Amino acid sequence: MNDPRRAKVAPVVMAHRSQLVYELSTADVEAVCRRTEHALGQVRRRDGESVAAIVDWHPDFAFTHVFHVCMEQMRCLPTYQDFRAYAYNDPLGRCMLGDPALAKVHDVSDTTGIPEKLVREAMRWRVGNAYYSFLREVYTVVQLRHMGLDLRVHPLADALFRVDAWVGSKVVSLRVGNKKFRQGDDAGRKMPPERLLADVQSRFEFATLELPPATKFGSVHLPSLDHLSAAAARLSG
Repeated sequence: MNDPRRAKVAPVVMAHRSQLVYELSTADVEAVCRRTEHALGQVRRRDGESVAAIVDWHPDFAFTHVFHVCMEQMRCLPTYQDFRAYAYNDPLGRCMLGDPALAKVHDVSDTTGIPEKLVREAMRWRVGNAYYSFLREVYTVVQLRHMGLDLRVHPLADALFRVDAWVGSKVVSLRVGNKKFRQGDDAGRKMPPERLLADVQSRFEFATLELPPATKFGSVHLPSLDHLSAAAARLSG
C-alpha cells in the first residue's frame, strides 16, 4: 500500500473475496482442463526460456491476483482462451495484465534488439505456465475440500507469503519439483512460506505437496489422488 508503483494494486486485492473456488467440483476443474487450448501454444521450451527479462518479469499485479479476480468476475473457472480474452478485452484485465504484458514485450524488444516474435513467445510461455500452475492449485484445493478439509485460499496470501491454501493454523504449499525455483528444502530461488513466516512460525504448521515434473508437454499436470490422500491425512492429523 505504501509503494506508489503499486497504488492501483492494493484496492483491488483488498476488495477481493474468494468465493467461486469453494463452489467448484473436481469435475468442473477436469472439464476445464479438457476444454482449454494449449496454454503454451507452439512455443518451444528453449525459446520460451531464452529471454531473461521476460523469465524474470513480475507485473505489479501478481499472476495469482489476475487469475483469481478473473475467475470471480467471470463466475467460472476460465479456460486459457477465456483468460486471454479477459486479459486483453476487459478493462480490469487489461490493467492487471494485458497492457503491462504488451508494454513489456515492446520495451524488451526495443531495448535489447531481440526479435519481437521471440519476446512474444517468451511471454506466452511465462503466462501459460502460470495459468497451468493456477489450474493445478485450484484442483488441489477443490479435491482436498472434497476429502473433508475446510481449505481456504486468497491470492494475497499466495502472492505475499507463498501460502497456496490453509486450514486452521496449517499452511499448505503445492509445488512441482524444479531446481530453478524450489525443490526440497534448500534448492531454488523462491523462498518457502516457512521462511517468509519465520517470525510467527511457532503459530503455524507447514505441509508441502511436491509433485514430480510434468512429462507430457502442454497438458495440465494435476496431482494424483495418492498424493492428495496422503496430504489430506497429514493435514487432518
